[in-house]
Amino acid sequence: MEDVLTEVCSSEDLKTFEKKYNDEVCRGEVTSTTQFEYACFLVRSRYPADIQRGVVLLEELYKSPDESGKRDYVFYLAIGNARLKEYQIALNYIRGLLQVEPANRQVLELETLIKKRMEKDAIKGAAIAGGAILGLGALAGLAVALAKKH
Repeated sequence: MEDVLTEVCSSEDLKTFEKKYNDEVCRGEVTSTTQFEYACFLVRSRYPADIQRGVVLLEELYKSPDESGKRDYVFYLAIGNARLKEYQIALNYIRGLLQVEPANRQVLELETLIKKRMEKDAIKGAAIAGGAILGLGALAGLAVALAKKH
């Protein structure tokens, strides 16, 4: 399941689905299947702007009256938001899915992965902040030492 948050699609695959989507946009008849496929590839892109675009397309699908793909839309919205480090939004989508399917292993595993990512990023953030504080402390100490010399 770890691959879901780290897997990156190939640029060739993304271009294929982008072309299909754009062709349908030009004809004025984008199917929900085409939009969903394109959004899934965008969400698995290495570029945050692509991921954000995929999330927007998935949100459009979710808001549509068609009920058939809602579960998949929500699942990929959780993945996209987690990849954008919007962990609380991702967890809100997961909680919604778990209300309907409390024993869904795939959703439970994704929830665990998102929580692990949150913790990992929080630890990184604390380490960076700690390093910055140490650096500032060292600079302040250096400034005091130089001031005493003069």
